[in-house]
Amino acid sequence: MAVLLAPASLTVAAGPASAVVAGVAISGTVASNGTTTLSYRATATRAGTLRYIVVSIPKGSGGRITSVNGSVRTISPGVLLWRPAKTLAVAVGAHFSIPFYGVLLPSGGPWTLSFRATSTTGNVLSAGSGTFIRPANVRITATKPIPGQKTALTYAGTVGRAGVLSSVRMKLPTGARGTLTSVNGTLAISSGYATWRPRSRLSVRSGVRLAIPIYGVVLSKYGGIMRLGMTATASTGAQLMAGTGSLALIAPPAPMPTIAAGSFPARPAGCPSVWPATTVENAKAGTGAWVIPVSMSGSLAAYLTKVSATCGSTVDLKVTSGRPVSVVAYRMGYYQGLGAREIWRRNGVPTVVQPAPTLGGTANGHPLRMASAANWTKTLTIPVTAAWVPGTYLIRVSDGRYASYAPLTVRDDTGRKHALLIQQATTTWAAYNWYGGRSFYSSATTGSGRLTFDRPYAEGQGSGQFLGLEQGLVFWAESRGFDVTYWTDNDLDQFGGQLAARAGTIFLPGHDEYYSLRMRASLSQAIKRGVNVGNFGANTAYRRITFTSSTLRAWDVDRYTAGGSSTLWRYLGDAYASQPLLGAEYGCGVAGNTLATGRSWLFQGVAAGTVLPGFLAGEVDYVWPGLYKHPGLGIVASGRATCRADGRSVPMHATAFIAPSGARVFNGSTFTYSCFLLRRCPSNLGIPTPSVASRRAVTTMVTNITNWVGRGTIRTPASTAAAAAAELRAAVPQQQLEVDR
Repeated sequence: MAVLLAPASLTVAAGPASAVVAGVAISGTVASNGTTTLSYRATATRAGTLRYIVVSIPKGSGGRITSVNGSVRTISPGVLLWRPAKTLAVAVGAHFSIPFYGVLLPSGGPWTLSFRATSTTGNVLSAGSGTFIRPANVRITATKPIPGQKTALTYAGTVGRAGVLSSVRMKLPTGARGTLTSVNGTLAISSGYATWRPRSRLSVRSGVRLAIPIYGVVLSKYGGIMRLGMTATASTGAQLMAGTGSLALIAPPAPMPTIAAGSFPARPAGCPSVWPATTVENAKAGTGAWVIPVSMSGSLAAYLTKVSATCGSTVDLKVTSGRPVSVVAYRMGYYQGLGAREIWRRNGVPTVVQPAPTLGGTANGHPLRMASAANWTKTLTIPVTAAWVPGTYLIRVSDGRYASYAPLTVRDDTGRKHALLIQQATTTWAAYNWYGGRSFYSSATTGSGRLTFDRPYAEGQGSGQFLGLEQGLVFWAESRGFDVTYWTDNDLDQFGGQLAARAGTIFLPGHDEYYSLRMRASLSQAIKRGVNVGNFGANTAYRRITFTSSTLRAWDVDRYTAGGSSTLWRYLGDAYASQPLLGAEYGCGVAGNTLATGRSWLFQGVAAGTVLPGFLAGEVDYVWPGLYKHPGLGIVASGRATCRADGRSVPMHATAFIAPSGARVFNGSTFTYSCFLLRRCPSNLGIPTPSVASRRAVTTMVTNITNWVGRGTIRTPASTAAAAAAELRAAVPQQQLEVDR
């Protein structure tokens, strides 16, 4: 809203006062109710205390005229007097800007209108006149305003000056193409503009509404809210009309294929039909021996030949060391705050020094630069028996000098439906894994185009991104005694059609970026079938991958068609962005920005204005105005963060909506929920060590999210209430994580 600027803060750059001119300019904008706002701008040519300003308006104007920061009244037909609400001292060179709202313009124009500012002593502080041309009030409509569709566009604007029309120039939507035609004239296309010329002499008067249709426009698959200009020119070269209008081209969520549920496998002999409750399992003795100290990080490395397994199966372990090793399987959970329970061990296992990983490969003529340790020999076969209660596992391998983890998820394939399923972001772990000399992120030109699980993880002491971004959610959920089960990104691809049969709510982890078509389709289908989603992260389902075999041991990412752009789901069009799926879209990578709590349900139990230093970290999402917004979507937390790459300030929006199926979807829009629960965040994300107060605040927030998303189905057993505030007692080294550039 324009106001009279405080003159004390404005000065003339140089030169004597006589060089200052009033420079009166009058402009107008059309409001949604059809009235016009007239804005008068002028420069003070003399100093003094302002008494009033008198302006003329087009003769015959009507309407209920108002202004701001002062009173306005009509002193004679077509003349208004504005008086400031408070004393204003005006310096030479100060700028006046006075809006008058609600003006109903008469026909005709242009008009020459006057402006005069008078001081309390009767001196003229500024005076002059300017030409006002009726606002074009450009409106642009589309018969099918959806990206990727063929549509007809109509540009309409109001002529501000009479004349003989020569041409109308219109800006086309970005990326529009097709064989374009119009009526009653010729149409020429050049550099993203369409120029229409009448077939015969066409005289227009001021106030006439001019509408030009353009047929056959094929819109780009990318949309947005576009500002498009329209200009009409007379045969004399004079401008008869000029303005811009907005056109909203919003793509609805992309259709996804149906993913069949398939059948659950037959229960192997010796495997139970019902597993112990979370409270029963976590009542067993825990241990802190699972922790690998920093001093034991070194050349030893290990990986498993399966990302996930189920009771009755086996998984092979491959280790490079050259010394005998102990292999101990730990189930991760709460366990009296120690964080894990020992499930299985084998001591004195002989190992070899494995060959260097291979690097290379091609597909469709493209270099894959895939780092793989598939050439390693098997060290040990591990049986997954009834002792392996479904959950997240770290296999600790140590030769006494060095140690490393190998992660494994054990699924519950009994067919029992759980209240909660927590997913592990295994495909994202693989993308950021640089073991063997390459990751997706090595560089724009040398990064991998195929990633494999046949190698150890370089991050997280071999745990991938589990310890840095996911353990906290597992620890917290099991400390509360929730009816929780687990699977991985690979399982979402393989068993995604069963998601509604496996759980009522799914929690996504802090960084779950890489999604295949089956993964995305399964998640979309689950929401349509009433499964709730709590996304405790950002940048989710952002890049598109394709698994290369039924074993899901490797996947491709298209970095060849258009470099980094073609790796994105959104490269297929706006309908495939993350926002139409989960509520918000990726912004950028950020480092440790502060969040102040608000008053939404997310912060119930946390005082409004509580400061959480570093909570906006890793990457952030926000609601993009040009992308599909779910009906009823709410922003339940907001802040601002600074992009690491270029210093831009971007918003962060945590969002929530209820799908037509009744499913509730929360998008957390930052990486840090899980690590704040443990007060142990990745050391390179710019997060100060969370205080006890910050951890408690985030614990309350996560509880509120669970209650809202789960609709009361994720219940805390009364016997575990005391564990809700428990802290991890094991001293785990702080991790470093790669983040998207």
